[in-house]
Amino acid sequence: MREFILYARKAVTSSNFSLNDLPGSGGRMDLVARCVCNALWISHDLRRDSCIHVVAYGAPNPPRVISFYGSLLRDVTPDERNIASWIKKVQKAKNLNPGIRVRKLSFQQLIAELASDGRFFYILHERGRDIREVLPALKEDSTFVLGDHLGLPAKEENFVTRFPHEKLSLGSTSYLASQCIAILNYELDRIAIAGRRRNAPVGI
Repeated sequence: MREFILYARKAVTSSNFSLNDLPGSGGRMDLVARCVCNALWISHDLRRDSCIHVVAYGAPNPPRVISFYGSLLRDVTPDERNIASWIKKVQKAKNLNPGIRVRKLSFQQLIAELASDGRFFYILHERGRDIREVLPALKEDSTFVLGDHLGLPAKEENFVTRFPHEKLSLGSTSYLASQCIAILNYELDRIAIAGRRRNAPVGI
């Protein structure tokens, strides 16, 4: 499974935010919604082999992990308001959607849990190894870790480095977190397509 983790420092950990003010009352919930959209949606369909974990550290009940699973998601549309409305609903009443899971879990607990499953971590970092150097050896079935507009805290980054990992850069340009996810999906899609072509039977 293709997996993303977004560390969201300000994302509100309750249902008490306004859909008319996602950047303010939602603690940059607009950013979170865009990341969820870019992680899971393609034109007219969902990425069934992908998921994204939003680790919310905003008031009033941090930390909280809100996970979206493309294979199970139902009745969610790829726009900021709808995605944010689901985040609002599931924080008030769990088990409303089979594709959205909410847990009282810290970033480090989530990383340790995924590491115990044998996941390899790519940390998005401006001083990491250029993605063009890593292709095509980039491991598609990996977990990509990135921060929001405020970045990933140093202590959390250092914790990830205890496990099998590599720091990955998308180049010298600083992109939005949602754009980073879109770029990663693009590169991973190209790898997957190339792999299928190599393994396709040769016609006689």
